[in-house]
Amino acid sequence: MNFRIIIFSIICIFIYQLGFSQDPHFSQIQYNPIYLNPAFAGFAKKDNRVVGVYRDQWRTAFVPYSTTFGSYDRKFKQWEKGWRLGGGISFLYDRAGEGILSTFNPNLTLAVGKYFNNEKQLLNFGITSGITIKSLNYSKLTFDNQYVAGSGYVPGSTPGESFSNNNVSYPNFTIGLNFTTKLGEKSSLDIGGAASNVHQPNQNFLYFSESKLPARYTAYAKALVGLGKSDKWNLQPAFIYNFQNKANNILVNAIAETKFKENNKGKTLGLGFGAGFRVQDVDAAIAYISVLYDDLRIGASYDINLSKYKGATNTMGAFELLLSYEWGNSKKKKCTPDTIKIKEFEILRDTVYLTDTIIQKDTVIQIKETTVTPEQIQKWNESLSKFLPAIAYFDNDYPDPKSQLTTTNANYKDLYENYISKRSKFVDYIGEEETGKLFDTIGTEFNKLIQIYGALKEILDRGKDVKLQFAGYTSPLSTVGYNQKLSSRRIESVMNYLFSLENGYLKKYLDNKQLTFEEVPLGKSKAPESISDKADDYRNSVYGRNASLQRKVEIKAIYIK
Repeated sequence: MNFRIIIFSIICIFIYQLGFSQDPHFSQIQYNPIYLNPAFAGFAKKDNRVVGVYRDQWRTAFVPYSTTFGSYDRKFKQWEKGWRLGGGISFLYDRAGEGILSTFNPNLTLAVGKYFNNEKQLLNFGITSGITIKSLNYSKLTFDNQYVAGSGYVPGSTPGESFSNNNVSYPNFTIGLNFTTKLGEKSSLDIGGAASNVHQPNQNFLYFSESKLPARYTAYAKALVGLGKSDKWNLQPAFIYNFQNKANNILVNAIAETKFKENNKGKTLGLGFGAGFRVQDVDAAIAYISVLYDDLRIGASYDINLSKYKGATNTMGAFELLLSYEWGNSKKKKCTPDTIKIKEFEILRDTVYLTDTIIQKDTVIQIKETTVTPEQIQKWNESLSKFLPAIAYFDNDYPDPKSQLTTTNANYKDLYENYISKRSKFVDYIGEEETGKLFDTIGTEFNKLIQIYGALKEILDRGKDVKLQFAGYTSPLSTVGYNQKLSSRRIESVMNYLFSLENGYLKKYLDNKQLTFEEVPLGKSKAPESISDKADDYRNSVYGRNASLQRKVEIKAIYIK
């Protein structure tokens, strides 16, 4: 060991002991979520996640630093009201110099979060606690007494120094808060922060003295931006700021990813690449590359040293390897190799697993456990979702003009036939072309009700519970209170029509509460301001296309248990 190594080693130790260093930092921090913020524990896309990172730096300075971090986290539970609980374990092992100073840090993490706005936003909080164990190998150091004039360094000779302690341990804590919001269908943004070592534990190896570990604070913003109409490309920019005592670290990067077509095993292949920069004191430029195989990521990064130490390191900085893998999904039954997909539904061999399925505008919103055959799901999807919302249109002030009741005996079929019989009256006010477009729409929607009835009948006969959601609307004419009652009567007239088909076939399901309804009488509250509310403006307030299309009842959703 020459004199340069000795001096450099001693400097490294004193830097650590004086507390001016930072905690270990990683270049691929976006893919190391628990180290970035404990609030991410258990909030991966899948139920389970494992991450491993190895970082090696200062290799050319004869006293390399290496850092290894590993973590496992999982979702514990998610409740219907949007609360979610997760947690995990992790460890960090850091070795400075030629094994002189090492740090081992095992941890436990717990996180809780709440989803809002149909899971478009998430606020989650996490805490990590553990113990840090630092050890110092004095046998790796050399001292003046070990050098003999004319002979140089004599291995094994007495150093002439006494040491009070060669290891120290202390508890460590990190707390973090993260907010996630979706930006459209394909993009999202994370904003958050974390605080570590706020209690500033004593990390001194010497008895009767103190060297407090400074608190470390982290703030970040990172995003996932979908590019193009397909899901093949995305961009992941990030800004991450660390502050610890007098050491600041600002990382800015952007990583692009592309996904290739699925292979013959149904797995998705992909490639990621990007660049980053450590801004503080022009520290380093970073290159990123990663390979994706379904839920497996293998990444590598390289830091090019641009700091004032680049001469000593020949601009060589740090090499980092990362492995991340996610698996499991508690929303589905365990999958088999025979898994295929039909639209939104997951089919496992001959059985489809659903959950309180809500079919609304071609979207399955929620899932609770039941089983049906793939053929049934296909038929229901085709028979129901493509017809929603189904709309029943009404003549002005019908049913039961001037009534102050919320109920009616009117049958929508009779109201519909009376409505279309007035076609010539509409032609007088808005012309043949506009009338034709309007009455074509009214007729098309009436036929939907018959088709929905047939699909509902089959689902109910299969023993499933069904709830229909109706919303009633009116044009702006008359008062708020009157229109509220009118929209209720319109909803009931549609229900009367459905119950009249096939001599009241559906009534038995209403009596045993297998078929239920949710009524939302909105009156004129949703009517656009552009529709006339003047009683003497017949052309626009009564016969106009916009006013006519506002007098309606919508079957907005069908809930199937």
